[in-house]
Amino acid sequence: MARSIVYSNIHLYRLVMNALYSGRYRQRSDRICDVLGADVRSVCDLCFGDTMIADWCRDGGVRWIGFDINSGFCKRARRLGFDAREGDVLEVELPRAEAYVMAGSLYHFHRRIPELFDRIFDRTRRFVLSEPVRNLSTSAGPLGRLARRSADPGTGDARFRFDEGALLDTLREQGRRKGLETRVVSADRDLLVEMTVH
Repeated sequence: MARSIVYSNIHLYRLVMNALYSGRYRQRSDRICDVLGADVRSVCDLCFGDTMIADWCRDGGVRWIGFDINSGFCKRARRLGFDAREGDVLEVELPRAEAYVMAGSLYHFHRRIPELFDRIFDRTRRFVLSEPVRNLSTSAGPLGRLARRSADPGTGDARFRFDEGALLDTLREQGRRKGLETRVVSADRDLLVEMTVH
C-alpha cells in the first residue's frame, strides 16, 4: 500500500510532527523517557519512527531495540548505530525487554489490540504508551487535512483515532484481561500511560 509522503523522509516527518504538536513534538519522547526512568536497562520501541528514545537510551547506557515497518526509518536508525529492525510488530519475533514503549501508533492496531497486548506482555512486564487523544485529523482546516493525509505509514486505512474515553476503556479492558495495573501519567494532547504486570 502507498504510504503517506510524510513517512518518506525523517526531516519531513519531524516537520509535520512539530506542526501537529505545536512545536512540542520532542516533549512526547521526553515524557516517555521520564516514565522509563534512569534505572531501566533495556527498552523495545515499537513503531519507533524517530530515534529520540533511542538517543536517550544510548546516552544512559540502556539497550534499545526498535521495530518499524518503514524501511527508510530503519536504515537511518541503523546508520546511526542503533539496533533497528524492519517488520510488522504483529508478525516479527519480539525480544524480551525490561520495558516496551509505543508513541502515537496504537491506533494502527485498533482492530487487533488483544493480539498486540498478548505479544507485548509475553516479552515484558512493563509497557509505556503515549497515544494522541485530541486529534487534529478530526478537525476542519489546513492542519486537519495535513493530519489526515500524513497518517498512513503504508498499512492502509488510517482514519481511526482514539479519544480519551475510548482509549482508557480499551486499556482498562486489556488490563483486566491480562492482570495489569494501569497508571495514567498525564492527559493532554496525548494520553501517557504506564501498564505493568501485577
